[in-house]
Amino acid sequence: MSKKNQINIVVAMKREAMPLINQWELKKNSRNFFSNKEKKINLIISGIGKKSAEKATIYLAEETDKNSFFLNIGIAGHKDYKLGEIILVSKVIDNKTKYSWYPSLLWKTKIKKNSLITVGFPKIKYTTDSLYDMEASGFFKGARVYAGPEKVQCIKIISDNKKSSILNISSKKIENWIHTNANIIDKLINEFLKI
Repeated sequence: MSKKNQINIVVAMKREAMPLINQWELKKNSRNFFSNKEKKINLIISGIGKKSAEKATIYLAEETDKNSFFLNIGIAGHKDYKLGEIILVSKVIDNKTKYSWYPSLLWKTKIKKNSLITVGFPKIKYTTDSLYDMEASGFFKGARVYAGPEKVQCIKIISDNKKSSILNISSKKIENWIHTNANIIDKLINEFLKI
């Protein structure tokens, strides 16, 4: 990891966090805040919803270095993508306010990129070709106060699609999908921290 930059990671659920906590040997600082000072990784479990994500992101920003990088990792739905597929988010749209954020993607990667719409309730019908989640717009709203668009990114792992609805998601599946993609996430973080 970079010597000068820290990375602040926001996840909604404990099941999304556990594989990452184990991968990076993060230690608990408080109820939902974990870190590894040597690796310069901080992680917070925000809870579900954009308001929770925004509050947790602001808390993390105020507890860590000013030059930190921000990353939201979690699950999302898409009509066609395969379950467990990792996607780098290229645009975040808040479904309620219609406000959009555009993360600057300054590196080359073979990982698919797509836009994401943050909704207030789980999406059962996919009416666009975007991903759907419940936290990203809150995360971006909070993080962009503290960092530019090149230092605020979002990675989503597909948890549901038109063939497998949100009703089929389980804690075990979430942990598995994150665990399976942990090395890819680690490589992306190393790229992010070069900025």
